Amino acid sequence: MNVPRLSPLFFSVRLPTLLAMFWRKYVARPKVLGPRRKGPLSFVVFRLDALGDVVLTTPLFRALKAAHPRSHCTVVVQQSFKPLLATNPHIDEILALPTIRPEWLPQGLRRLLAALLFYWTHLRNRPFDFAVSPRWDVDEHLATFLCVMSGAATRVGYSEQASAAKRGANRGFDRAYDICLPPGTVRHEVLRNLAIAEALGATSCDGRLDLRITEQDRKRAGRLLAKVPASAKLVALGIGAHSAGRRWPLKRYAAVLAGLHRTQEMCPAIVCSEAEFGEALKLAALLPRPPVIVSGARLRDVCAVLERCALFIGNDSGCAHLAAAMGCKTLVISRHPRNGDPNHFNSPVRFAPQGRLVRVLQPASGRDECTEACRVLPPHCILQVTVDDVIAAAHEMLREKRAQAPQLAPDRPDPVLLALMHSHSEGALRASVAALEATEPRTMA
Repeated sequence: MNVPRLSPLFFSVRLPTLLAMFWRKYVARPKVLGPRRKGPLSFVVFRLDALGDVVLTTPLFRALKAAHPRSHCTVVVQQSFKPLLATNPHIDEILALPTIRPEWLPQGLRRLLAALLFYWTHLRNRPFDFAVSPRWDVDEHLATFLCVMSGAATRVGYSEQASAAKRGANRGFDRAYDICLPPGTVRHEVLRNLAIAEALGATSCDGRLDLRITEQDRKRAGRLLAKVPASAKLVALGIGAHSAGRRWPLKRYAAVLAGLHRTQEMCPAIVCSEAEFGEALKLAALLPRPPVIVSGARLRDVCAVLERCALFIGNDSGCAHLAAAMGCKTLVISRHPRNGDPNHFNSPVRFAPQGRLVRVLQPASGRDECTEACRVLPPHCILQVTVDDVIAAAHEMLREKRAQAPQLAPDRPDPVLLALMHSHSEGALRASVAALEATEPRTMA
């Protein structure tokens, strides 16, 4: 007799979420049965997945604040992403799930323990009006669980009917949401995130990404790039990716830099995580000139480095999203075939970096058995993107006009502007205006 084998997600995500739904419905019903109409609204947004997902959600935060200017927006992300959102003016509070050790515990159990501890320390006494999970794909990080546990008056998320995988792993989750959005047509994740804002009353939704860095971030980036010659074009190489199949070989990156270096002076900057430092050293040994290695740096420092680069060349990764958000010309090497499933989680139709000068290179079709998407663990379909393809695209992009860099988020309020804001008498107001006019023009966030 064959016994059906349950997915690990059943025990770590689905079962805890269903139990939370039962507990919330029959044991600990929220005291508020609908949105509070007195006072500002409060939102809690659970964005617990990867770096690229966080970057692509920044338009949602702006849209919510535009629709509800006096609202209080709390965002819950992974601990490492908190500094990236700390300068976002549309977010009032940033929280992160705790880190659970020891590492030998199964990942699913550590995530569940972290979610339970987070509920006990941050959610159980917070009367939110709306709890939001923007994730369209399978919920693997307990966002629905936390939406239910939050006790918010209204819970908002995407239907379990979004994909076959979600219908299996998240079966029954539609009942967790008061506003359950249908999957909709194939479209970019920015638009799917903004559909959440529209369901919550937003009427004007701007899809531009919103990452802001400070002057201190730029100064730290300047120190990292201090040895770069002024005559050289700085080219960032993003060698990391979530899985091995999304990583273009290091030897090919070296060949691309050698080809570009023949026509103009290039200075490579390898941008990677701390865990990828060994790979960065391997690539450095292959390059025509010593690179700058930015490994394990703060995310806003990475953004400041990318802002100064003439071009980013890299795998389909969070770093590519950072580059595009900072106005850097972004060239992504994707393993997803052009004739593949446009709704796949590797599809550029859904997850291409958002920016004015972004280009994605893909294989025309999958190799061997890879029809809808590449299914092989090591680099496979991505190998059909050649060195010549990347060199040609890089030359073309380097000739294009650079995208405009995002505005600066100041470290502290401008003293002249503060004086103007706090001037109540006519004489003080005139003096503050005169002082403001006497200063040099400033870049304001």
